[in-house]
Amino acid sequence: MKRIGIYVDVSNLYFCLNREHKNRKLDYKKFYDFAKDFGEVKIACAYGSQIGLEAQSFVSRIEAIGFTTRYKAPKEWPTSAPGRSRRKADWDVGITIDVIEQCDQLDTIVLGCADGDLAPLVEYLTARGKTVIIIACRISSSLRETATTCIEIPESLLEGRKRKKEGV
Repeated sequence: MKRIGIYVDVSNLYFCLNREHKNRKLDYKKFYDFAKDFGEVKIACAYGSQIGLEAQSFVSRIEAIGFTTRYKAPKEWPTSAPGRSRRKADWDVGITIDVIEQCDQLDTIVLGCADGDLAPLVEYLTARGKTVIIIACRISSSLRETATTCIEIPESLLEGRKRKKEGV
């Protein structure tokens, strides 16, 4: 059986999914189970950001699924709009280092990220005979050109729609 590693950029998936499927979120259990169809999960890592403990309940939920989590505080800088700032927690280098350090233990790498900045990592892996599967939304053309397989996240991997209460 193929040995797989799953590496998910939580922020990237959140924003890409929101653009594609308004107000819908990824069901990480369904994502994990979908990825398991490619082999035996040896490593599953989720990368994200949080201020204080704001995401702690989410972190606990995905850890219960089987993900190891790596979280850091986002960088913040002011914008031209008064009183507004921009936040970003970039995990491209962290994901790349982890995957390179662990890829000898794996046959297949599943990347949950649409960011073309990971194309050099994908090229590195495929040149070494690894299968690289991208599962994301709005996957960049550079990843499409370098990955073994690209799968746009189907609606079946999203959380169920919340029903409105009757009479409200």
